[in-house]
Amino acid sequence: MNNKMKIVVIGGSGLIGSKVVTNLRQRGHEVVAASPSTGVNTLTGEGLAEALAGAQVVVDVANSPSFEDKPALEFFETSGRNLLAAEKAAGVKHHVALSVVGTDRLLGSGPGSLSGYFRAKMAQENLIKASGIPFTIVHATQFFEFAKNIAQSATDSSSIRLSPVLMQPMVSDDVAAAVADVALGEPMNGMVEIAGPDQIRQDELVRQFLSATGDARKVIADANAGYFGIAVNDQSLVPGANARLGPTHFAEWLSRTTTQKTATEKQSAPASNLSGDAVKVVALLLCGIVFAALSLRNAAAGDSSTDKPKAAATTEPKEAKVTPLLSKELMDLPGKEGLMVTVEYPPGSSDPIHRHNAHGFIYVLEGSIVMQVRGGKEVTLTPGQTFYEGPEDVHVVGRNASQTKAAKFVVFFVKDKGAPVLVPAK
Repeated sequence: MNNKMKIVVIGGSGLIGSKVVTNLRQRGHEVVAASPSTGVNTLTGEGLAEALAGAQVVVDVANSPSFEDKPALEFFETSGRNLLAAEKAAGVKHHVALSVVGTDRLLGSGPGSLSGYFRAKMAQENLIKASGIPFTIVHATQFFEFAKNIAQSATDSSSIRLSPVLMQPMVSDDVAAAVADVALGEPMNGMVEIAGPDQIRQDELVRQFLSATGDARKVIADANAGYFGIAVNDQSLVPGANARLGPTHFAEWLSRTTTQKTATEKQSAPASNLSGDAVKVVALLLCGIVFAALSLRNAAAGDSSTDKPKAAATTEPKEAKVTPLLSKELMDLPGKEGLMVTVEYPPGSSDPIHRHNAHGFIYVLEGSIVMQVRGGKEVTLTPGQTFYEGPEDVHVVGRNASQTKAAKFVVFFVKDKGAPVLVPAK
């Protein structure tokens, strides 16, 4: 397949997806970066037919916003069925999916085990194999960029306890390049493995990462520690003999990454000293719910709203107050940034239906709030309780549970750098 093609990348705004999109465009192909932020939602089917019209290849690198057993399975089965049905209707000739080396070997159980996530990935792969659409499944090893996450998952006070299991990780740039190569090739109707050029033990990988980033925590090798709650051996996380190897070595990436981080930190002002313009930008990104609600209300009220006497203010709809606290580029997650705000709900305040083009983590400070995403249960949260919503979730309920008392919560978003955090939804 060397002629110019239309290629749709599902999850085209994420870490791998954005790199695949850039790679394929640089090779002269017409590429659609499909994600909920561009109006394509594999969970609901919204926008799929339009995006896939005339496409020869679909690359699916979307990931579940939750690693818990049931939500992950629901995500991969629902999105997989919707996507494959739309591909069949559009006459797509090659389906490429990104999965994980050792998926079929990571099915054990234990405290905090991610085995349910890997079972969900296997369910996704089985749907692809049964679809009748020519396919290639790309199994990749762990990414260099996840070294910090591995450390965090195993931290116990000032030490990190990790299995010395053998790994062969690779940089996300090389993952994207390999996926792009597969997309431009003929369907294999099978699986191809990709990995980094070097094998390294998990404890040593994290030890080197911590040393390079100035982290004083001690790494302790523990053969019984497992991998995210799963018992592993030296064959669990490494590819077979015929894997395609990326060119980037861990030491090279580590040197480049820490150098870039140091340079950025020197150039960056402290988050607490954000300029007025920066604060305005953060506010615009994070206060999308409030601004959308205000726009709707102002449109309904018309120009005469400015003529209302102050005495009538008590009849106006109650609006949430959003205060930006922090905006920070996440150097360990290329292309991502963290945004933090507090939200204050007056008594009786509520939000319109919306979706965040981000991972959102909510922690209640005062009062009680009611939250619900489409397909989930309505929950009432009180101080100290938390709530999560992913980039695929449509937030159908968000309100103060009380008509007489205010509520306040803090939200931390992980989002694509420079992208709007709010996406309108129905």
